[in-house]
Order: sequence, then C-alpha cells, then structure tokens
Amino acid sequence: MLKSEWQFLKQHKMMLVVLVMIAIIPAIYCYLYLSAMWNTYGHVDELPVAVVNHDHTVTEHGHRLAIGQQLATHLRRATVLDFRQLSAHHADQQLRAGKLYLVVTVPRRFSHDATTLISRHPQQLTLHFTENSGTNFIVSKMTAGAANAITAKVSRQVTKIETQILLQALRGATTGMRQAAKGSAQLTAGSQQLLTGIPAPSQPVTTKPATNLAALQSGLTAFHFGNATLSTHFTQGQQRLATISTRATTAAAIAQPVVAKHHDVAPVPNNGTGMAPFAIAIGLYVGGIALGTMYDANRTYRRPRGAIGWWGSKAAVIGSVAFVQSLTLDWTLRQANTLTVQSQDGLFAALLLGSILFLSLIFCLRLLLNGLGTWLISIVLVAQLASSGGLYPLPLVSPLAQALNPWLPMTYLIQVLRAVISTNTATPIAWLAMISMTIGFNLLIILKFHLEMKRQPLGA
Repeated sequence: MLKSEWQFLKQHKMMLVVLVMIAIIPAIYCYLYLSAMWNTYGHVDELPVAVVNHDHTVTEHGHRLAIGQQLATHLRRATVLDFRQLSAHHADQQLRAGKLYLVVTVPRRFSHDATTLISRHPQQLTLHFTENSGTNFIVSKMTAGAANAITAKVSRQVTKIETQILLQALRGATTGMRQAAKGSAQLTAGSQQLLTGIPAPSQPVTTKPATNLAALQSGLTAFHFGNATLSTHFTQGQQRLATISTRATTAAAIAQPVVAKHHDVAPVPNNGTGMAPFAIAIGLYVGGIALGTMYDANRTYRRPRGAIGWWGSKAAVIGSVAFVQSLTLDWTLRQANTLTVQSQDGLFAALLLGSILFLSLIFCLRLLLNGLGTWLISIVLVAQLASSGGLYPLPLVSPLAQALNPWLPMTYLIQVLRAVISTNTATPIAWLAMISMTIGFNLLIILKFHLEMKRQPLGA
C-alpha cells in the first residue's frame, strides 16, 4: 500500500506539488504575518499626526513667551511621531478621513495664560488632543502615551518660565530693599547734619547764623532725598512682591500648570467594537472557505445551455448562502454581542457585499486553478491578515504589507465596516472597489464556464 501511494504521486506530479505547497503554508503564514508586524513600535516615528498652533506671542516682565510656536517646532523635529504643522480645518479633515491619528491643538491664549499662574487669578493651560478611535482602536491607545508625554514636557517648560518670573520678582524686591537701605543711610546722615546745624540749649552760640542756616538747609535736603529714596524703593519692592499670589489656587496652578483635554471624533466604547471590523472580515472569509470546500461549483446535474445559465444556477445557490450568512451574522453582532453601529442598514449591506465578494474570489480561484487555486485561497487569507490594516495602520507595518494592502479585498471591507460601525464617514472608493472586484471575479467565472463549454460542445 505504501509503495502504491508513492507510485501514484510519482505518476501524478501535480498532486505532489499540491502536497508540498500545502506543507509550506505554515511557513508562509508565519513569515507574512510576523514580518508585517515584527517591529510595529519601532515604526511609530512614521505614524502621521499633526500640531495646530493658535497661540499668540506675549511679553511679560521682559520675557518673550511663544510657547505654542516652541512646542510646534519641537514636535516637528521630534523622532517619536511624524508631526506636521497644519491648519485646524485641514487637520480635522485628514483626521476624519483616517490619514492622521492624532491632532494636538494649542489654544490662542496659551502663552498669555502662562503669565497668570503666580497671580491672584491663575488660568490653567489646556492642550487639546483629538483622536479618531474608530479609524484604529490600537493606535488610539498608542497616541494616548504620546499625549501624556507632551503634556508633561510642556508643564516642565511652563514651570521653568514661572520660576524664572518668580525669581526675577524676588530679585527685584531684593534690589528695592537694598536701595531702601541706602535711603535709610541718607536719612541718618541728614539727621546728623540737622543736629549739627542746631546748637544745644546749654551751648553758647559762637558760630555765625549764616553757617548754622547752611547746615540746616543741607540737612533738610539730605533728609528729604533719603526719605524719597526710601519710599520709592519700598514701593517698588512691594509692587514686585504683590505680583506673586500666595493663594491656594496659585499653588495648585504652579503644581500642575498644563492639563490635557482629550477629544475623540469617533469614540469606540470597548475593545470588541474596535476589533469588530477585522473579526467580521476574517469570519466572512473563513465561512467562504468552508462553502468553497463543501460545495462543488463546477459540477452540473444537467447539461447547461450556456455559460451565463451555468453561472446563474450556481450563483443563485451561493448568493442564497451569502444572504443567510449575512443575516445571521448581523443578528448575532447586534443582539448577542450588543454591537452599537452608526448605520444598521449600512452594516447589513457591508456584510452581504463582503460575503459575496469573498465567495466570488474563493470560487474563482478554485474553478480557474483547481488545486493551485485552493492553495492560493489560504495564501490570500494569510496576506489579508497581515496587510489589510485590521490590527495596525499601514505606517507601522512592513513595506511588503504596505505594497500588498491596496490589492486585497479585505482592506476595503474593513474600511467600510469601520465607517458603518464607528466613524460614520463616506467611503465611496472602498464600496466601488468591492463591487468592481466582485464583478471581475464573476466575469472570470463566466469566462471559465464559456471555455469549458467550447471544449465540450453541447452535442458531444
């Protein structure tokens, strides 16, 4: 028996090739899947994000503050993420379209508010971080860490500025006190001159009136100048110190000068919702493989009269299965999984078109290429798992995965599912791509049936 098996394979070399190709599927799977996401966090610097700067420059106590511009310049030069400075409108458009994964917005009065932290009415600084979790749930968790790092860095910068202003105020007060001390010395000198110009009651007046009068005038002048100096510098020191508030709110503002305010244009309530598009696409493809294995689309039970009739009889059965498959999956997602969607009709339409698309692809490969087609069905599945953008966005995956992405049906199904589930954005290109692929695969099936009938005419 063993010898006969190997003799059969030797005589049918194509079967031997098929067995070898099946044997290397795990190797191909591991290579494509792991290489696509082997070092995703090492490519975070290629993740496109934007900074929008509305801040206006201010000058306070001789310090020119342009925190917004400094932050924008620093982020553009940073190697953590791929920052680019954009207008608010352009950044919002790209974020909603899935071309950006985070937008950092610096408000208009950011630098101005930084000058109020040691005043009686401190204004806490706010950085706005806007993301789109519906585009990619995993990336939204990655950018959260970047937002915290940016907030901490700006807080340190603002604290440094406020410390410099505080020390400058104290230094100014110290200077005022030093000048006041000089004024006090002048007062002492003026008093001594006054005492010199006024004779004691028991002392006989031996000096000339004109000498005593000059001494009195000089003493009065020195006394007046010293008093003015003392008053002026005490006032200046008091004014500098008055700029520093000792209220609890000021202490709190200095302790935490900058806070982050997060916005999400398409919030995702949980991990299941975020992963749903990828899981749905895989489920539909696996269901298509099962039907392609169990149902023979090439076998006929009556001689077909034409290629289109042959195709129509098979398409009716396959289409019915696709409808039931989509209906059942739709109910399970919304009732059993309690999936919240933006468009219920859109979800069912996406499920139905995705099911028909995958079934068309699977039957097309099997009918046109037989055993090789069955092998390719598995390879296409592996390629789609690695390259469709279901887990990580394109900037984080390998160049090979990025090159394969536009050619894979699952890429467009995931885009459509994300839109109908979370983002509620228009995806006409993705819908058109799915429809075009479906039509193309079915035209190839009809051509296959036509060639089969040409090879075996009706009268044969």
